Amino acid sequence: MATKNIRIVGYLPPDYHQKLRDYMVEQSLTESAALAKIIKQFFEAVPALSAETVASETRETFAQLRSEIADLHGRVAALETAEIQRQFNKTSPKNFGAEQPQITLRPLKAADLAKRLGVSAETIESAAAKGSTSFVEWSKQRDPGSRAWHKKGNFYHPNPD
Repeated sequence: MATKNIRIVGYLPPDYHQKLRDYMVEQSLTESAALAKIIKQFFEAVPALSAETVASETRETFAQLRSEIADLHGRVAALETAEIQRQFNKTSPKNFGAEQPQITLRPLKAADLAKRLGVSAETIESAAAKGSTSFVEWSKQRDPGSRAWHKKGNFYHPNPD
């Protein structure tokens, strides 16, 4: 029988030979066809990722998850602030007007302000780096109470209105 295929001769341990026989029966293949199929699957398989690649992708995924968690913390803080404000408005007498006490906000670290504004701490730092005037407007647009903020040292202070 003329063929371009190469003939190989080898020895298999008995347990592997039995597994080959079982595979041949399952797939309805001859021994030669079964071996060719197994070898083809081996060489055409997608190469496994290196440990370095997996570690890098894992770090990127964790960084993204941390950012999303920080964003969610900020959104929850904004919702809590809005709910407190809603409850306050609902229970306070309407004739209070100008006599209502002002809520005094304390200076916040970047992470705490990020929660209030619904963004990540990295976003806060990036926005602050663009300049004081820009940051004041930017923070006011995102603050649940429309409060403007400015950076002094390592803290963010609410602007007096």
